[in-house]
Amino acid sequence: MMEILFKPHKSKEDQFTEIYNQCFDYVYSFIYTRTAGNEKITEEIVQETFTAAWVSQDRFSHKSSYSTWICGIAKNKLYEYYRKKTTSEKHELVDNEIIEELSSSFNLEKIVLRNEESRSVIIALNNINTLYSYSLILKYIDDYTIKQIAQILARTPKAVDGILQRAKNSFIREYLVVSGKENEHGR
Repeated sequence: MMEILFKPHKSKEDQFTEIYNQCFDYVYSFIYTRTAGNEKITEEIVQETFTAAWVSQDRFSHKSSYSTWICGIAKNKLYEYYRKKTTSEKHELVDNEIIEELSSSFNLEKIVLRNEESRSVIIALNNINTLYSYSLILKYIDDYTIKQIAQILARTPKAVDGILQRAKNSFIREYLVVSGKENEHGR
């Protein structure tokens, strides 16, 4: 991505318009991936990101690139959304033996990497509990540690361990349904 340099002869509005045009697609795709392809949520978070960037544009210190700075804002807005959305949600328990067996050998990263299955992954992530979906994204897409996820979601590490286990089980169950593989596993 080409980095924009501030030019003194341009107005603040012109500079921001140029930055917006250069960074929008990058920020959008960054958020889109982390909301499991939910366009409505992505658009809301991207709008909040650029609004916050506009408001704080004068405080940009030039210690990093503008795209890095605005992506930092986007990440903070995304985590705010995660926290707001997950604090009121209830957690479901999954007691199905087949799901337990599959979860021990399940590798979310391999499934995501296979292009032919990515649509089923996105649909399954959108169909499970929001807290579960965000936890899986933070763990397997962003590669965060349990401790980092706990901080982002305002939970204890022990709670996050439990959430991730239930999230994997819930995802597997939903993925099997969405992908049509439910009957292959004796269900």
